[in-house]
Amino acid sequence: MFHPKLRQGAFTLIELLVVIAIIAILAAILFPVFGRARENARRSSCQSNLKQIGLGIMQYTQDYDETYPVTYNQYVAGQYIPWNQTVQPYVKSTQLFKCPSNTADYNASPASGPFPAIPASYGMNQAFARYDEQATKIAGINEISTRILVGESLLGNAFMMFGNWNSGTQLVDNYWSRHLGTANYLFADGHVKSLRPVATMSPTNMWGRFDDNTCGTGDYERINCTEPSPGALSRLGQVQAANS
Repeated sequence: MFHPKLRQGAFTLIELLVVIAIIAILAAILFPVFGRARENARRSSCQSNLKQIGLGIMQYTQDYDETYPVTYNQYVAGQYIPWNQTVQPYVKSTQLFKCPSNTADYNASPASGPFPAIPASYGMNQAFARYDEQATKIAGINEISTRILVGESLLGNAFMMFGNWNSGTQLVDNYWSRHLGTANYLFADGHVKSLRPVATMSPTNMWGRFDDNTCGTGDYERINCTEPSPGALSRLGQVQAANS
């Protein structure tokens, strides 16, 4: 025999569909928020990594007459080691060189001599000196707080910025800007900041000399160049548009 109280406690099909629709709408609203919160946390972790790397570089400069490391440094028997392995003994960690958002499979510097293999999420600005050029001294930089020393990169080697990134596809292919459209940068004075790609070139060129600006070619003229590079600015705009 049918009991009326049992009928009163049941849901109709329409009611169930309404509840499911509400849950789906809430999920569509909340999931992107959760994703942004997670990426914000990863960006903060990446900034902390760069801050620790910056402290390691500052310790290095104190041991080497206030001179920054070069992107590649000659080692015993003609073997070259990248800047991150030079700095690693001061940082005392390899994992600090790994950005939690960078999942590139080729993102590692192989072991060299007594130095361990190190993740290579971060690259050094080549304008500070390659292996075949004189290293930059702190006193030689005019605007130390505006000179990018280390930034994020997809490259699996020690470089961050090449002099010819104003042309070709290297900048677009290898530039990292995936922290919600921004990337983290360690500046020569040790502070870390998150910026969109174009902001590193306009209104002030924070990288130094490229092939298509008219700054001098001397060691300190190269890093102190603040004239924007039209080619690099265009390609940074492409990166920003693709990751915005």
